[in-house]
Amino acid sequence: RKKVEMEKTRVAQELQTFIDTANAPIFGIDHNGMVNEWNNKSVEITGYSKEEVMGKSLVNQYISEDFRESVKSVLDDALNGKGTANFEFPIFTKDRRRIEILLNATTRCNVKGEAIGVLGVGQDITERKKVEMEKTRVAQELQTFIDTAN
Repeated sequence: RKKVEMEKTRVAQELQTFIDTANAPIFGIDHNGMVNEWNNKSVEITGYSKEEVMGKSLVNQYISEDFRESVKSVLDDALNGKGTANFEFPIFTKDRRRIEILLNATTRCNVKGEAIGVLGVGQDITERKKVEMEKTRVAQELQTFIDTAN
């Protein structure tokens, strides 16, 4: 029995290390929407330390007002067992820069299988979005040039 408990502890520590050191922002919220997980990549991208965000409302404090409703809806769905893949939304950094995040939100369950929160795994797609916008701008410029040349 003690050996099983030690193995459970080892696995839990291993998973926590994986979350903390992953090369993707990973955050967790409890059933009230309060941050209870914030890995190193989340710190790096946002500038907010783990201590600054733990226990605070993710949606109300770190999501811009125009996206609060849609982000809350995605997180609420995940709390109700309906995960979401590839949801894009902006988050603002401590120094007020806008970062674009591509998010997968998954229900976090206890040992009884009951939903106790959400685990979000993201990807910083800010640079990709900038490139897409620039390509669109250039294409429009070319189209205008072609239209005025005729």
